[in-house]
Amino acid sequence: METQEKILKAALALFFKYGIKRVTMDDIAKELGMSKKTIYQFYKEKDDLVNQLCENELLDHERQFDELNKNAKDPIHEIMLISIKMKEMMQNINPVFFMDLQKFYPTAFKRFQKFKEDCALRDVLNNLKRGKEMGVYRSDIDVEFTARYRMAQIDMVMFGSYFSFEKISFTKTSELILDMFAYGICTVKGHKLINNYKKIKEEE
Repeated sequence: METQEKILKAALALFFKYGIKRVTMDDIAKELGMSKKTIYQFYKEKDDLVNQLCENELLDHERQFDELNKNAKDPIHEIMLISIKMKEMMQNINPVFFMDLQKFYPTAFKRFQKFKEDCALRDVLNNLKRGKEMGVYRSDIDVEFTARYRMAQIDMVMFGSYFSFEKISFTKTSELILDMFAYGICTVKGHKLINNYKKIKEEE
């Protein structure tokens, strides 16, 4: 593994565990067993490191979500695959990470918002359109509004102060909100598909 890749990997793990603000360049150097001078050969300051990490992670997420889209059997299946992927991604992330990103790292946060607008919103819009055409989503939903509402839900979990994550974890909160969103936009046909993918016995 190249030195620069090692730095990024170690920094990301520390940021996810403790939040970005709390982790210093000294901490990263100590974790890697190398001098700060070596790190500064690649990143002149912590902001540069955060910006590069954000760029790399978002490009990787875009590739992963494109792959999920290709592998999904239908719009409901795509939501189920996204739910699993988000659970995998978020289970090791301290919610403080996102709060720090918003408050202290404007360039990286702006890149995250661009990802939401260019990739996440686009994918949700396409999913909603296909779902309506297939009859698994309600015909009366406004696609643009519903997609924006989904983006607002993501912001609420990641950057809001509505949940303490003490009784229900960060990951579980995200999962529950996506569940409520999916069931809320579905027709009876869609509900049956969700329950089928979740292996839930139909209620009478």
